Parts: sequence; C-alpha cells; structure tokens
Amino acid sequence: MIKFRLRSMLTAGCALGAILGAALLPATAGAQAPAAAQALPNEIVVRYAGANTVGVGMLQPLGQAWARKLGFRSVRVEQTADPLEFHLVAEGAEGARKLRMEVKFHGTPSGTEPVVRGQVDFWGTVRPVRESDLDALRRRNVPNVPSLAQMQAPGVENVIALDAIAFITHPSNPVRRISVTQLKDVLLGKIVNWSQVGGPDMPIQIYAPDPGFGTFEGACQVIMGIATSQQCVQQMAKLAAPHFKSVDDLSDTVAGNPAALGWVGIVAKRSARPLQLITECGGTADPEIFNAKAEEYLLTRRYFLYTTPGKPLSPSAKAFLDFVLSEDGQNALKAAGAVDLLPGIAPETYVAERLDGAGNAQDGGRTRIRPTDARAFEEATQNASRLSITFRFREGTDNLDSRAEADLVRLAELMKTQAYAKSQLVLIGFSAARGDYAANRALSRERAMAVRERLVGQLGVKDVVAVGVGPTSPVACNSDGAPTAHMNQRVEVWVRRSPGI
Repeated sequence: MIKFRLRSMLTAGCALGAILGAALLPATAGAQAPAAAQALPNEIVVRYAGANTVGVGMLQPLGQAWARKLGFRSVRVEQTADPLEFHLVAEGAEGARKLRMEVKFHGTPSGTEPVVRGQVDFWGTVRPVRESDLDALRRRNVPNVPSLAQMQAPGVENVIALDAIAFITHPSNPVRRISVTQLKDVLLGKIVNWSQVGGPDMPIQIYAPDPGFGTFEGACQVIMGIATSQQCVQQMAKLAAPHFKSVDDLSDTVAGNPAALGWVGIVAKRSARPLQLITECGGTADPEIFNAKAEEYLLTRRYFLYTTPGKPLSPSAKAFLDFVLSEDGQNALKAAGAVDLLPGIAPETYVAERLDGAGNAQDGGRTRIRPTDARAFEEATQNASRLSITFRFREGTDNLDSRAEADLVRLAELMKTQAYAKSQLVLIGFSAARGDYAANRALSRERAMAVRERLVGQLGVKDVVAVGVGPTSPVACNSDGAPTAHMNQRVEVWVRRSPGI
C-alpha cells in the first residue's frame, strides 16, 4: 500500500474521448482470469451471507454468468424454505460436474459472524466494515474476532461495484430537484406537501426501504445526519412510512403513485425518476453513472465482498472472486444494473463545469482559493479527459483504501494498452478546505506524487505528471459539519496526448 508520512494537517484539513472509449481494461487489480473448469473440483461450492442488494441483485446474475463462463449449460435458482435464502445450481453433462452457490441475504449485519467464523466464503455489504460490527461479535464471545485493520486488508476487503442512492418520484411529478435540507425536513415530517418544494398541492407519501438495508442507513446518515437506522426509524415513526423488503416493489410503487417519494439504489430505480440534489452549500449532485464511478455524488456507496482474515479462499471461492473482478464479471454486474468498476470517461460538459467551480471552496466563503492554484488546475486539465478512477484514502490515514489499491493496477494496465500508449497521465491531488491552506496544498501534491511513484516506479507507467492544487474545485461541501468533506481528499486521474504527438 502507499503509505505516506502521516501529518497533523491531514485531519485539519475532450480530445481523447474517442480514443479512450475504444479501450476497456479488465476490472481486476491484477487478478488472474477465472480458473478453468478443469482446475476446479467437480463440485464447486460458494457460500454467501449478508446484504440483500448484493445477495439477490448481484450474486444471482454473477453466478449465472460465471456458470456460463465455466461451460455449464443448465443453470437454475432453487428457493429454500427461508424466503431470504436461495441456491443457484448449475450442472454439467450427465451431472458429472456441479456448481452450487448458497446465498443467504438477511441483511448486512447477518453476515459478519459467519464470515469471521469461516462458515461462509463471502460477507456482502453495502458499506465498509465498522469497529461496531466487530465489537458486536466480541460481546457475543465469538472467538478470534479480527481487528478492523485485518478486515480492511487488501484481498479481505474487496470493492466489487458501486451504486448511488437515489430519491425517486413518479415520472409525472414536476419537481425535478430538491435540496438536502428540504429532504431532511420531509423525512422529519416538517415538510408534508409537494407544494412546499415547488410541486402540486398534494401530500407527500413516503416509501422507505427496510431499515435493515444499507440504503436506509445511508440516507439516514447523509441526509438526516443520524448515526443509526434505529434512531432514524424513531424519528420517522410519525410519518408511518411503509417499509419495503423488496427494492423493486418500492420503485414500482413510487412509479405508480404521483404523490410518492422514496429512495433506492440507482440500480433499482426502474421506471421511477431520480431527483437532482442541491447540497447545503449550493452545489448540485446528480445520481448519474460517471458521478457514481468517480464517487463524486454525495450518496454514492460501495458494494463489498469480505473474506475471512487469515483463511485462504477455497479454489472455488477464489475463482468466483477473480471472475467478479474481471471484465466479464464487471460487465455482468453492469447488465444487472450495478455501477461497474471499468474506467469511465466524463461527459463533454464535465471539464467546463469543474473549471466554473474551481474558485469556490464550497465552505460558505471562508476560504479563498488562490488564483495560482485555479490556474494550475486549468493548465493540468487542458486538452485532457477525466477518467472515473479516483484515488482515495482510509479515513484518518495516508493509506490508499482498498479500491484505490486495486485501481493502481487497473490504471497501469490501461495505460499500457495500444489505445493509451501515446497518452499522458495527469494526476491531480486535492484537499479539503479545513486547516492551514498551504499545508493542505502541500499534502495534495505529496499524495499525487506518491501515486505517481507507485505507477512509474513499481508498475512501469511511462508518461506521468503530478500536481497538487489544494482545495481548488471541490466535489463536495467543505463547510463546518459537512459529512461529505472527506470526498475532497483525493487524487484524480486525467489523460491527454503527450506534447509533440
């Protein structure tokens, strides 16, 4: 992992479009191609427990695609006696070979103990593992509970896809955008009629995902500023909002009711229409694919598969994980409606929008962006296209997080393809606006240079430049108490033609 020198200031604070679109790289960070069928046992078994969204929305299409990749012709889903469990079964010729995926999707918390005990291969979550998850196991006297750092280690923590939580309405509702403050007041029962947010005179009818879903918890934390789902439910009790165990049913219900407002992962919006969000500092946030891939949308979330620390995966489980992270696996996730990890290219309007906001620190006017940094950002992005790869760091540290570690290899592989061979890679480091300006600017450059060192020194990428522009062009609010300010601590990836080519 990149390990910078931890500093106190950390806590303080398209010309190539056609060329770039021509090359897709494997999504895996150095993972090998899925194991050949003959390298696997005759009975292939993979076991999963955890989040509903991962178990049903992702494991099922992934399992089907993997089975086809391995040459199985017959693939079926068998329901068990428990409605929140199923088996995906595939059989080879004359039953000589079998594949069985055992999937239990009782919610994110339900997979923690099984994966720690080694009873399942994968724990699926829609949020990172927390210390509280492990503390709950310790209170139940589960033996050999790992540390948080062990659960976050590369290979144990695996980001497999992305999503964005979207607030959705009936397609005919004239309200197209809503502020985060207004949304909070709606969920707290202070705003009760669409006319209060610029819509028709009719009561707002709220439909929510089940409180056990990460979608519910994510909205509670970012929109309502409430730490736990239980507290959120208590706040929303007077609204009598029905809770849905099926996100598809929730979306379809909203799409059939002109007065409805609900929230789901963007993968499950179906025919409902997502709302543009207005942040507390006046910016806008669109639940769009590129913004989700770059994790610049404030309600973006990651999908994880965790494995048991210190326990090697079985050949079957390893082959499945390799498939999930491969280009084939990522395309299967994309087809299922998830936001894949394959690098995306920003739309043509992206650069102009970023340059327009380069001088606004989004902190209520407290910080003045230095003109030299705004110019440096403009020069760095001249004739360049933005890739969705964004290097971020573990909270409170200078260590790249697990997605960033994987993206290092993804990016190196991409830059060595023929379509990118004559492109220059531009790494731009950014910081939050809190704390000393000069120190933040220095840290942003230090991080960009450290990523460059990994790419050039370890991974053999040739033409790479790195700059740091501090709090210039933030992608989230920097104001006091803003829960998304950490999104501004990042290193972005841009590409352009090398000079003279």
